[in-house]
Amino acid sequence: MCRLALPRRKGFTLIELLVVIAIIAILIGLLLPAVQKVREAAARTQCINNLKQMGLALHGFHDTYKYFPPAHSAPTYYASLPPPPAKDSNWFISWMARILPHIEQDNVHRLVNYKAWPWWQHPVNETSIKIYICPSDTRGEIILQYGPDKVALTDYLGVSGTDQLAFNGILHVNGRVKMTGISDGTSNTFLVGERPPSYTSEYGWWFAGSGDAPYFGATDVVLGVNEIKDPLGTKAVRDIWRPGSLNDPIDEHRWHYWSLHTGGGNFLLADGSVRFVTYSASQRSMNAASTRLGGEVNELP
Repeated sequence: MCRLALPRRKGFTLIELLVVIAIIAILIGLLLPAVQKVREAAARTQCINNLKQMGLALHGFHDTYKYFPPAHSAPTYYASLPPPPAKDSNWFISWMARILPHIEQDNVHRLVNYKAWPWWQHPVNETSIKIYICPSDTRGEIILQYGPDKVALTDYLGVSGTDQLAFNGILHVNGRVKMTGISDGTSNTFLVGERPPSYTSEYGWWFAGSGDAPYFGATDVVLGVNEIKDPLGTKAVRDIWRPGSLNDPIDEHRWHYWSLHTGGGNFLLADGSVRFVTYSASQRSMNAASTRLGGEVNELP
């Protein structure tokens, strides 16, 4: 019996397969930067939305109490560096905790005991608040294991002014700044900026953060744009607006504003708008934007 001869099926040669793999690799290499740019653009937009929600909440707090919240309230521990007089005794409970009802976090706010020592009020202390985390921070909900306790952190700090001893910004220790007290103009004055928790995650505790001595909240819940790193020391060493890094074992980058975005960071202004400020902005401009009553004519890039 005669059988018909079928044509042999021809497969890819090794060279052809390698060429196809190389083409695919090139296409992926071309696409990845575009995908990363789209993701970063989306993350920056969400970061802006987070700050705008904080702005609405801070304005809501002001509408209720007729002043912006303090960074936190602190007693006078060091007579040589006294803060403004405390208006309440809700010690070390941050501005972020005080605006919880205005960011639809009433359930968390009801757990806060304002008359108790804030360390450690559980489960508030370890509750991560979504809008307090920048979406560019790939660590997600940042919760530190601090000894036997857990502490939730934030990527955003209130602007206390030029530094923690100046009290010339809006959200400084023991402050009750009114809208009418921002003589530089609400569209020219910083309210909140970006500063991710660093490698050790020991600074940036959103609920109750004192910072280092003299415990005015710097590096924890607020920061100055030209911060004094050792206010109790004999020499004033300052930090400035510049890029930072999460790989920071000695927490050096906790002393200045920076972000996980490329080229700069977002700042909430007192009028509720958000400005992306590049690292090319001069320190003079940053200082001017941090004060509420400096009388400067300021332009940020």
